[in-house]
Amino acid sequence: MKRLSTIAAVFCFLAAFAFDLGAVQVDENGGVWTIQTDSYELHFKVAAQAGYSQVFPSIEAGAESLFGAGQGRNFYHAANYNGWKDWGTAVDVEEVSNANSTLIMKYTLDDGDSKVYEVTATYWDGAPYFKHELVVTAKNAVMSLSDGHEPMVEPRNGKGAGNQYMEWDAPFPHVAMESDGAYFAMYTEVGTTAFNAAWNTDGRMHLLHNEQGVNLQADASSDPLVYYLAIGPGGLDNAHDLAEQVTEEPASLSVQPQNKLAARWAELKK
Repeated sequence: MKRLSTIAAVFCFLAAFAFDLGAVQVDENGGVWTIQTDSYELHFKVAAQAGYSQVFPSIEAGAESLFGAGQGRNFYHAANYNGWKDWGTAVDVEEVSNANSTLIMKYTLDDGDSKVYEVTATYWDGAPYFKHELVVTAKNAVMSLSDGHEPMVEPRNGKGAGNQYMEWDAPFPHVAMESDGAYFAMYTEVGTTAFNAAWNTDGRMHLLHNEQGVNLQADASSDPLVYYLAIGPGGLDNAHDLAEQVTEEPASLSVQPQNKLAARWAELKK
């Protein structure tokens, strides 16, 4: 009877676990949201300067973030009006949906002046890339996008010349950085790209969407702007090769239940 009870308990655990086998892992702790797919991990910091504060190209133990820990300027949007304004604090973070190996998050950020940024981000198991859809709503009359910092990446990882950068025009504009055998990249079908490897010793890169900027009156919103990001082990060539894929939803989402189950059993043993 005891043996049957044990088997039943294990069966119940597996049945309950089966409901979220298709879920990307997401959690919030101390104002930082952690998003973990089956290949990478991102930390989205809520406090200003909000944005991805650490990005790990692998979920293996000992993986190193391409962004420096504790820095305030890693991934963000910014514009120069009434002085430079970055997108500020995340005033709301919502887990919109999480099923079938696809996580959709919505981040709402207020720059403290005239712009509210709403980013709908889609992450997939089985793909090293993810998608941002951005809408800017005006609190006062303002240009929606300008100044080529929409978005910006400053790794601030202390690697100096160890950070390498490159940009490409085909099949559409994209730019990437590589450091210690891993890359972070950004892709845009409607904008352009730029990088400055000497900026603040560690360099920076950005997408330019100035031509997509529109004059907004108070309470008006821009049309959605879509761009893509990717992270993974490898070099600049790997980031470039992904440009053929990033605009497509992954055709075959790689869910590996045995890996996620092993992780859960490890947690239970603690």
